[in-house]
Amino acid sequence: MSLLKNIDTNTDISYFVSLNVNQEVIRTTQKLLSGEVYIQRIGKPIVSYTVSAFVTRIGKELLMAAEDTAALMKVEVKHGTYYGRITELKFSERLAGDWFNATMTLVKEELIS
Repeated sequence: MSLLKNIDTNTDISYFVSLNVNQEVIRTTQKLLSGEVYIQRIGKPIVSYTVSAFVTRIGKELLMAAEDTAALMKVEVKHGTYYGRITELKFSERLAGDWFNATMTLVKEELIS
C-alpha cells in the first residue's frame, strides 16, 4: 500500500502515491591537448524524488503547510520507503470530487537512528 505522510506532524496525507528516484552528478569535463577527455566528479550525487499524489482539498492544504515549514515527508511505495523535504510543489486544476494531482520534488533526507 502507498502512503504519503508528514513525519513532523504525524499526519497521513494520501494513499494514492507514486515515486521516481532521480540523481544529479556534479562534474567537470576538460579536453586535453592530446584529445582525451578528463572527467572529474565533485562530491556525492544529489538524490531527489519526483512524487505524484492525488490529494483532497485538505491534503492540498497539508502539503502547502509542509512545504512552508520544510517538514520531513515519508513516502512508502511498493519498492521502498523514502524520506525527504519538499523543494518544489505543483497542483493540477481541480479534478472531479474536489481532488487534485500534486506533483512535488523531495530532496533525499538521511535518517540517523
